[in-house]
Amino acid sequence: MKASKIMLFSVLVLDLLGCSAPQTSENTSPLIRSQTSSEPQERLSVVWGVLLNTFDGLGHEMAAQRMAQTCRSMSPILNNTWIHSKRRGSSVLIGRFRSADDPAARRLLGDVRTIERNGRSVFPRPMLVRIDPRKRPEDFGEMELLRVRGLFPDQTLYTLQVEVWSDFGTGELSAAQVRARAEEACARLRREGWTAYVHHEVDRVISSVTVGLYDNRSIDAESGLDLDAALIRARKRFPHHLVNGEELQEPIDPRRPGLGTRRQAPQLVEVPKL
Repeated sequence: MKASKIMLFSVLVLDLLGCSAPQTSENTSPLIRSQTSSEPQERLSVVWGVLLNTFDGLGHEMAAQRMAQTCRSMSPILNNTWIHSKRRGSSVLIGRFRSADDPAARRLLGDVRTIERNGRSVFPRPMLVRIDPRKRPEDFGEMELLRVRGLFPDQTLYTLQVEVWSDFGTGELSAAQVRARAEEACARLRREGWTAYVHHEVDRVISSVTVGLYDNRSIDAESGLDLDAALIRARKRFPHHLVNGEELQEPIDPRRPGLGTRRQAPQLVEVPKL
């Protein structure tokens, strides 16, 4: 693993000093163990679309709807304009494709660039983006980390990231291979009895494998020492952070390269919210 790859992804090292005190959610909780309902027969898929504009702040959904209506009346090319909204913002898009390499996606991107009004391009910088339309916990697979949000929708939770898979832009692994290898690792840990999860990044070819669920009481805010017995056990079982199945080396002190490197330990990361 080259040192340059170390910086290509970043785990969310937590600032526990600033955390509020949510209700406990240790990975030994019966609620967590019961969170193994069967996968829906039909799951929504990540799609690619041509991004026309984004809106954030108060009223972002209404602003996006107004723009979508305007687009549909502007050109036949924009008849299939659609909106993807999240809590903090909305995107206006056109087209739905399985891959950014789809020739139809490339043609649509070019067509959008040709749309003009009063001699000026209406969309001078449209781009293809990945969109994850899943919004509900039940939209996610049984092993996916976001599925726990059905039990704890707003609570601040952490999980121990023990493994990451990615092609790091090399093209050596496809997105499907990255996802499959992370899911295989997660399934193996579950067979060993660990409460393991997998999380797939939407806009990057990165999948992570994590263990357990913890809150801010799991670590002492002043000393940084682990207080949760389950977290202590997990760190003993997973002493090193793996990247594509290999131990990740990191500088002992980035300011003093002469000190050499050490094997990176797993990191607590925050469970994303829907």
